Amino acid sequence: MAATPATAREAKRILSAAAAGAGLPETVLAAAVLEASRGIPVPARAERALRQAVHTARTPDPVPSSAPGPYMLPLQEDAEKALGLFFETRLCLTAAPTDPETRRALEDSLFTPCILMGQPCAPEAVQYTES
Repeated sequence: MAATPATAREAKRILSAAAAGAGLPETVLAAAVLEASRGIPVPARAERALRQAVHTARTPDPVPSSAPGPYMLPLQEDAEKALGLFFETRLCLTAAPTDPETRRALEDSLFTPCILMGQPCAPEAVQYTES
């Protein structure tokens, strides 16, 4: 696992998946990986779980077969406008966190990127819009 390039978030996800697969607490598996870097072998079931978790993390997700051909994305201007409105309303909510109108405006501005980007939740839609 130490030789596998990964961000901290990916490494955490791999470690969590491996710990669940091996039936060990994450802290125990993390300690075993640390000991492996010092030359102490990792228990066999933990090694198998780590290899499987790394392999799963590195295997690209297949495109669902039920999804039809090319996807239509919104115009970049529309996505930028929706994202700008979201950031603007988020700043307004930061300034007035108890105002129900501002909260409603933020919820509306989150809904638009979800529809435009075809994502089920706002964080994914915003992340997809920014990329």
